[in-house]
Amino acid sequence: MRTAHHRRSGVVALACLLATSSATSPATGVAEARPRTVAVTVSEGTNLAVAVSPRDGSLVVDLQGQLFSVPPQGGAATPIGADFLDPYWPSFSPDGRRLALQSFVDGMFHIQTVAADGTDARQVTRGEHDDLYPAWSPDGTRIAFTSDRQGTEDVWTVDVRSGALTRITSAATAETHPTWHPDGRSLAYVQGTTVESVDLASGAVRTVVPAAPGFVGAPSWSPDGRRLAFLRGGQTGRTLQVAENGAVRQVGEYRDVFPFPPRWRDADELVYGADGHIAVTRASTGASREIPFTATFQLRRDRYERKTYDFDSRRPRPVRGIAAPALSPDGGSVAFKALNDLWLLPVGGTPRKITRDAFHESDPAWTRDGARIAYASDKAGTMDLYALEVATGREQRLTSSPGAEIAPTWSPDGQAVAFQDQDAQTFTLDTATGATTRVLGPLNAPGRPSWSPDGRTLAMAVSAADRNQILLADLASGTTRTVEPGPYASLSTRGDDGPVWSPDGRALAFSLDSTIHVLPVDPSGTPTGPARQVTREASDAPTWGPGDTLLYLNNGRLKKVPAAGGRPTEVPVGLTYTRDKPDSRVVIRAGRLWDGKNAAPRTDVDIVVVGNRIRSVEPHRPDRSLAGWEYVDASALTVTPGLVDMHVHQELRAKYVGDRLGRLLLSYGITTTRSTGDPVYRALEDREALDAGARTGPRFFMTGEMLEGSRVGWEFARPVRGERQLGLELSRVRELDYDLVKTYERFPFDWQARVTGRAHDLGVPTTSHYLYPGIAHGVDMKEHLAGPSKWGFGFARDSSAAGVYEDVVQLAARGGMPFSSTLFSSGSMLADDPGMEDDPRVRALYTPQERQTLHAKVLCAQGLGPCGFLDGTAEQARREVGVVTRLLAAGGTVLAGTDAPLDTMAISLHLNLRAMGKYGVDPFRALQGATLLSARQLGVERDLGSVEEGKLADLVFTGGDASRDLAALADVRMVMKNGRLSTVDDLVEPFAGLVAR
Repeated sequence: MRTAHHRRSGVVALACLLATSSATSPATGVAEARPRTVAVTVSEGTNLAVAVSPRDGSLVVDLQGQLFSVPPQGGAATPIGADFLDPYWPSFSPDGRRLALQSFVDGMFHIQTVAADGTDARQVTRGEHDDLYPAWSPDGTRIAFTSDRQGTEDVWTVDVRSGALTRITSAATAETHPTWHPDGRSLAYVQGTTVESVDLASGAVRTVVPAAPGFVGAPSWSPDGRRLAFLRGGQTGRTLQVAENGAVRQVGEYRDVFPFPPRWRDADELVYGADGHIAVTRASTGASREIPFTATFQLRRDRYERKTYDFDSRRPRPVRGIAAPALSPDGGSVAFKALNDLWLLPVGGTPRKITRDAFHESDPAWTRDGARIAYASDKAGTMDLYALEVATGREQRLTSSPGAEIAPTWSPDGQAVAFQDQDAQTFTLDTATGATTRVLGPLNAPGRPSWSPDGRTLAMAVSAADRNQILLADLASGTTRTVEPGPYASLSTRGDDGPVWSPDGRALAFSLDSTIHVLPVDPSGTPTGPARQVTREASDAPTWGPGDTLLYLNNGRLKKVPAAGGRPTEVPVGLTYTRDKPDSRVVIRAGRLWDGKNAAPRTDVDIVVVGNRIRSVEPHRPDRSLAGWEYVDASALTVTPGLVDMHVHQELRAKYVGDRLGRLLLSYGITTTRSTGDPVYRALEDREALDAGARTGPRFFMTGEMLEGSRVGWEFARPVRGERQLGLELSRVRELDYDLVKTYERFPFDWQARVTGRAHDLGVPTTSHYLYPGIAHGVDMKEHLAGPSKWGFGFARDSSAAGVYEDVVQLAARGGMPFSSTLFSSGSMLADDPGMEDDPRVRALYTPQERQTLHAKVLCAQGLGPCGFLDGTAEQARREVGVVTRLLAAGGTVLAGTDAPLDTMAISLHLNLRAMGKYGVDPFRALQGATLLSARQLGVERDLGSVEEGKLADLVFTGGDASRDLAALADVRMVMKNGRLSTVDDLVEPFAGLVAR
């Protein structure tokens, strides 16, 4: 949580960083962002909440996270409240003088009150807990709310003046959405699919609304206590219900009632949000009307010079993408991954390759005697473990299962290796016999294991209680326990950031708050004192050497520091790379060319490519001299610009899929990908390896971990807890030359605005899952039509794509904020083409596990098998594409993105495009969203996105006419990336013989 101390302690450091970082930015010469203001007036709202003043009947509306005051009979709304109040669930006090809110202003959900005009904010609850769904007591002295402060979601009350807390419920189940009976003697709340009431004096519980199909939420007692209004949701929508005298009935005809308590104006009239409107319904008759309103948003949209990209220079560039460095036990050498190989760096010397192939290697780990290095590689077809003798170069293959084995760590005696598989299980392997023993079942993306010096315990980072904690697994008994790295603290990531056991077993090292910490422990890993901070710069990937020496990464530099603290010293790597650029001259005769700019294709044209760029596009010349030129006859094919997937998490499965991934993407015509969150050093290594031509795959626009609040779920999100750490994250953005910054669900909005301004000064765009207030403070893009958010209301997502109203459409279109498509429901298109799972590219380049997942999606689409959590129906796809068409009609932009590998790799981009085409998007608009418009959003429209003179030669060769038939786009025969041509057979060949494995 961001405490006042966190804010104060980092202000000076952050200010210094902001003042000086431009001078050292890789984006040299980028000008400071110049904001412009756009006013957008709307008369509909999506998921708006309403509070009714008992004093004068005026309304306060929470619309897109901004409070507005609305006259009782409607009209022009007036914005109230602080810019970053981040309100939710507004509720008027009985005297109408104050509003209670669920606010995220300090980095956790807490109860705040503000005056009726939005001023005088006062925080009522505090702590490292989420306090939700406030409801005033009838006498105005207390506020009921839901809190997880005792580990489960319970109903509590807080005295508004003293802050005294009282726990009301304590069941193991979740009790949420409290509402006071008007006599003040009981509280009703949601429990599962029922509404219960608890007597505050006796604790007796009774059922007010019995269980029924669907779900319930947001109960609200009438002023006379005779009726309880609530919401009921199901497959057909969400409706307003009233319970009275033991009977339950629907009132009003609205099918998209927004997920907040309906507010009683009197004993009969209810005011609430529904179907985009402020609705008023009489409980007695069901008669409804609407209160008209207009609300104006002021949006700051930055104009800034984008960072420059040099796709042509062959000048040497320093390698910063150093992944998983491991210091040898004697401290003399460092093993690491860079440029698609493993390297050995003598400290003070020159690095040399210890692998020399085009396959994927990762995770080097030393034996305690320094004689061998274990690592993972897919050179035999799938990710297996190998042991390399450092002195001789001799190698032993340790595993050969059909799955993936990664993240090795040696036992102290060097006789066994602990590792993890593609299902995030942890095993030990006896290297003499090959016998494996499962230590842990599937976990949520655990970090690399570390073996205790006494050989009895494995330590690793795991997700527990919404934080990255340390799991200790006793190998003899099989028992596990978790310990916190600090009070309410998280390890920086679950990957290469520790915990790592010291050679003497007396400490665990890890990255916490993006700096190296050392935690004293006993031999079992139990902490014996608090963790001690060792570094004060952005620090990752600690590894131990002799004499309590720690090696770590600081923004692409290797450094050593004593574990006791002291001045770090750099370990120079001295490794450089140059961009790949072919020395070739190619003439391509295209039977049909869709150039990315014009709706109609051209026929019979010559595309002349010199090096990595298109020299000309001109009518075919039969008399052209081809002496000294390579000739590509594509006269029976259609050529299009290379496709762009604007939303991937490329490193999430790359460690399991290996070299297959880039080949798969290219084989489906995807020549560019954009990460929206990945482990930073693995992503940077990937970008550099691809740029250098050391790895086969699309060009990669990378980012590091998503910036997140103190609670974190994904392993590729980085929790940020204070101002000083925020400065460290911005230093990482600058020095590692990010292409994008993504802020995630629980990252505070005031920090989001600050990060956006700083990123724009570097020429780097930002993105998030939120439309507002990000769009009001310069955030460039929104991910997903309907993505997860921090509010987590159980049924908000089910209707959000269908229930998108004018506010979203107008804000996005007039504010110039593109959305990524990420249509998981497009998997339903597999019913039209189930043979996609038998494509030779899938058979060769999907791992067995990925093929099983795709097969399950095919069965789901055909109605022949169960559907997964992220699978959608054809009806959902139709509704979601309906939102796309409305955005496009209003002048908005939707870019093709998939969220792969959470959706099927490569295929999902084609399914997204097919769904758009099937349900109403013109193929030209859909294709531009995967080519020219994506290049524009990436800031590289002058180099990519269309086939024209001077642009980079990223081309796709397909059968059929993809400009009219989006299904033809998957019929890829050849692909050219950066002027280098590959057939599909070329891409598949290294893995073609392994199909049956």
